[in-house]
Amino acid sequence: MDNDGESTYKVLSRILRIHEYLNKQRAPNLSLLADKFLVSTKTIQRDISFMKKEMNLPITYSREYGGYIYTEEVIDMPAMKLSRQELFALLIARSSIEQYQGSAYENPLKSFYKKLLVHLASLDLSHMEEVNNFVSYLPNGVNTAKYETLDILGQACRDKRTIELNYTAASTGKKKKKTLHPRHLINHGGNWYLIATHPQSEDPACFHLARMEGEIKLGREFKCAQKFDLNEARKYSFGAFIGKETYKVKVLFDAVAAPFILEKEWNSSQTTKSRKDGGVDFSITVCDLIEIKAWILSWGRHARVLGPKKLISELKVDIEFLKNIYN
Repeated sequence: MDNDGESTYKVLSRILRIHEYLNKQRAPNLSLLADKFLVSTKTIQRDISFMKKEMNLPITYSREYGGYIYTEEVIDMPAMKLSRQELFALLIARSSIEQYQGSAYENPLKSFYKKLLVHLASLDLSHMEEVNNFVSYLPNGVNTAKYETLDILGQACRDKRTIELNYTAASTGKKKKKTLHPRHLINHGGNWYLIATHPQSEDPACFHLARMEGEIKLGREFKCAQKFDLNEARKYSFGAFIGKETYKVKVLFDAVAAPFILEKEWNSSQTTKSRKDGGVDFSITVCDLIEIKAWILSWGRHARVLGPKKLISELKVDIEFLKNIYN
């Protein structure tokens, strides 16, 4: 692009500033912009024409406001300077769509990246396109949450509106109608959860979206006695679940498991101490035993729990049940 012999950088810089004026609904006219950037009105006219035709931006002249406006919201500008690292990250992100195959987000994500790459058509990405041949995301199952469910729950969290829904409890398998105050949506391990409180309590609980059935009804706005702090609520989480009680879990892992145990920190209370035999002493405070119990069982004979007593008792019951199944 060449406007009166100016550098491309200078022209794009001016276009970005014009975009800022339009996005703030200032309805600038040619004379105002020409004075602002010390160029002719003819140059500004070419800039706006370029923005409309080449960048496909929704610009029109408004007689009512006496200047140029956007006819619809423009979230960001398609013209940008990207580094090699940023381009690589973009292509990696495009590959990550694989983990959403079959989910509510697969088509919206594909559409988004298609539009984004169209805007970046002027950049030479050929030397980086092969990244998709050696970087892949392997989905851990397909999440069944629908986009409509996420959308309405997102609205409820944002607007602090009560919801009514049918929910099936995992522990009992029974369906029950619930009234909740939604606080936050989280995705953990590819699964969507709603953190919400009950109308009679400020204690947050975790609800799996896959167990929500039927229509979710939005109710009236509710008032919070205190601001919800996700980090505080998840302070002692081991996975997605949260709770009021805390348990100090101590596990001895052998030399086979030790390298893997040292690779990950589950929450800030975690401590590990390597032993001379190659094993590791693992200690962590958690707010729920369900997820950590399943994790410990996955290590089989490579893990031995020292506490708490409640966890040891539950493990004994599960192990005895498994012995009876495979006898």
